[in-house]
Amino acid sequence: MIRFMKPIVAALLILLMLVPSFALAESDHEEGDGWEYQDGTLTIIENSGLKDFLKNDQDKQTGEWKYQHSVSDVETLVIGRDVTSLVNEIYDWDQITPQKTIVEPGNDCFDIDNGWVMNTKTKTLYGAANVPEKQLVASINDLPEDIVHIGDGAFYHYQNMTSISLPLSIVSIGNRSFMWCKSLAAVSFPDELQTIGYQAFEDCSQLNQLFLDHEIRTVGSSAFAGCINMGSFYIKNAKLTKISFDLFGACYKMQIIELPETAIKIETLAFRICYALHTLIVNASDMVIEDKAFYCCDNLRQIVFTKGTPKSFGESLFSTNGETPDGRYYISDSTDNRGEPIPYPILYYTAAYAGEWAPNGETEWNGYPIEEISQGELSAILAEARGEPVPSPIATATPTPVETPVSTASTQEANEPNRAPLIEGLLALLIAAIVACIVFVGIRGKQKRGKSA
Repeated sequence: MIRFMKPIVAALLILLMLVPSFALAESDHEEGDGWEYQDGTLTIIENSGLKDFLKNDQDKQTGEWKYQHSVSDVETLVIGRDVTSLVNEIYDWDQITPQKTIVEPGNDCFDIDNGWVMNTKTKTLYGAANVPEKQLVASINDLPEDIVHIGDGAFYHYQNMTSISLPLSIVSIGNRSFMWCKSLAAVSFPDELQTIGYQAFEDCSQLNQLFLDHEIRTVGSSAFAGCINMGSFYIKNAKLTKISFDLFGACYKMQIIELPETAIKIETLAFRICYALHTLIVNASDMVIEDKAFYCCDNLRQIVFTKGTPKSFGESLFSTNGETPDGRYYISDSTDNRGEPIPYPILYYTAAYAGEWAPNGETEWNGYPIEEISQGELSAILAEARGEPVPSPIATATPTPVETPVSTASTQEANEPNRAPLIEGLLALLIAAIVACIVFVGIRGKQKRGKSA
């Protein structure tokens, strides 16, 4: 009996040892609304699957999470055969992106072209099929030529990328698509580009120039915030209707910028902590400038209006803690100048709109000092903003005398007393004396001859 029991006991022991493995295997599989997880692979079955997986809420009462698995468990992302639309909720990945993306056979919408995942129906670039491999590349110039849209988060956190060639067919750049690309130094936007999403280039700290052309209509909030080395901004030809919230926040090197004629609104914090900004050029009438639009812009000294008066000004455009009794200065509340009096910027207007700005010769508008600007001064400011040669000053009737170098000897002679007038005076006296003597001698000779006769 004992002999027969030994194999049974041994089998039971083996089963007991395998129970944890079975439990682990069972716990490593999970399903949700439109997705399935197994051993590090997340398969998206329906269009809403990825969003549901990422939205892993925690129960406020029990503290338990809705799902056992999170983004940190995902190594491979599989786009299922029935998925036709997929939004890359890249921000929710919290910098932990899947190492590999696979398109399941039979999917008619998604494809992998030269290592890039794209939706062939919408012509949208989703991202790289092998993210770690692409993130090592410094210059990206192999994007599919027929893409029309750069998808959300497509190049999120590509820290080694210094440049990228965008196909000419692109009309939109998605939200956070180039966010935290800290080595990206230059981007040439296609002529047909119309839309740039929010936070698209946020914290691209090496970007140094921004050139937005005619077709750009919308740029989302914080799109270029944190571009701390960007010093040149050429956006006057764009068709923007507003300067969005925090659009140029922390662009420390911005000094001067000219807004498009179509831009009629500057939203709150649009120029947040642009420390070097000294000149803003507004080319639209009825401009609306919201509160805190120039938060901590303590060096803003002039706002040039080439058209009529603004529609409205925010009550507090700057970071302030009151103003001086005369109302000419505000007390700065910025980190660098806290407690210091800062002069309000002068609002400049042209002669063509003097009737709106100062119909009775006013020197203030809504509490701000105003002055008329000459055409020459305006041309010089516009040239600076556009990166063009500054016009030469108008020549005057009296030419400026040209200074000629003076030799050391001449300098010494100039420092000696000038004796020329004294010598000339003595010569004149001597000549006069000689003439007088000759006249005197002649008269005496006549008198003697008369006596002799």
